[in-house]
This record gives sequence, structure tokens and C-alpha cells, in this order.
Amino acid sequence: MNGSDADGGGGGATGSQMDGDTGSGRLNAETADTDATVGDPIVESTVAEAAASAPAAADTTLEGLDRASRPDRVSSVLVAVGHGPHSGATVDVARALADATDAWLELFHVVPTDAALADAQTGADGGAGADAREAGGGERDDYAATGERVLDAARDRLGEFDRVDRWLVEDRSAAGAIVEQSPYYDLVVVGAPTTGTVGRFVFGSTTDTVVDDAAVPVVVVEADGDAALDGA
Repeated sequence: MNGSDADGGGGGATGSQMDGDTGSGRLNAETADTDATVGDPIVESTVAEAAASAPAAADTTLEGLDRASRPDRVSSVLVAVGHGPHSGATVDVARALADATDAWLELFHVVPTDAALADAQTGADGGAGADAREAGGGERDDYAATGERVLDAARDRLGEFDRVDRWLVEDRSAAGAIVEQSPYYDLVVVGAPTTGTVGRFVFGSTTDTVVDDAAVPVVVVEADGDAALDGA
């Protein structure tokens, strides 16, 4: 629905889609923008203005500007919503970007698969047994429930803003899921790296990987102090 899918197909998450009420990463031929006219570049200036209008953000960095296929527009933004002190500021900057460009936002949260949890419990050497897999299944449910709460908090923080969808995805790698979806959007917004078990899965080395491998420009947001979402 929101993403800039040039061929009209679905975004196709790398993992299982767990939230069925969204048209995430999809734009069909009828709704695609067919205007080939390119105007003045706006991405860099819009990101700077959005950062300045979000008091919770201490530092906002735009990476990979040369990856913008249409630097004169921002019609869809993938917002990687996670845990930690930067999560609220990330949503604030994303909303400011959308307000300035009339873009759609996709609130995107990734939870680990059973295989990822088993690897974390036993190491990635293939030694996970039935007990570990069973324990991982219960832990997966906890991650999913926490993810829903974080998405709820992100949606609440947007207030009356209504050009938004939400997507909870299960994947072995948070970075892989975000990178895989990135071609269907004009920008990706992520929080700066954090520490902690959950934080590392979502925004540890994930931020660096997304900055390096995303198909579009990436906005990295660092909060001024602790600007965590409720439940994050």
C-alpha cells in the first residue's frame, strides 16, 4: 500500500508476516506515481528540517543519499520501530518527515524466529535440541507480544497522524528483514545502536548493516537523553 513497489508486486517480507491488517510495502500499478518529471532535490533539506522540529532528537544523520532514485520526493517511509532510548525520537523524526512530504509511514518491528532463538540458546553450531526449540517457541510469543506493545506505543506517539500502517514480522535477522523491504520505500528511519539482549537484535549491529546495505537512503536518529517509547 505504501511502499514504492515499482513492479506492482508485494513487498514480500523475508520472514513471516504476523500482522495481517496492513498492505505493507505494496503499491499497485493503479496507485503508482507515473510522473517522470524530476524536480529539485528535497531529501537532504527535509531530513534536516525534520530533525530540527523533533526536540527529542539530539542527532539525525542521513546516510546513502546517492541511493535515492527520486531525490525530489518522499512518498513512503519505513520506520524500524524497536526498543531502547532512541525509539520515541525515531518515530518523532519519521512523523516530521511525513508531515513535510505527505508521505505514508510504515511502522515496522521484527521479532526473532524460533531458529534465531535456538541459536542464541545453544550457539549456531546446529546443536539445538527439542527442549531448546520448545523453550524458544514460548520466548517467541513473548517477543511478539512485546513487539505489539511497542507498535501500539509508536502509533500512539503519532497522535492524530493517519497515513500509517504497522507491520510485525518474524525473521532470523532484523537487519535482513529491514534491508529486504527497503527497496519498496523512499527512506528508512532507524534508531542509533543500543545495547541489551533485545536491543541488540533490533538495533545493535542492525543499524550499521541497514546503513550499509539498504537500497534507499537511511536516516539514523539519536535521542536527546532517554526518549523510549512506552513498553520499549
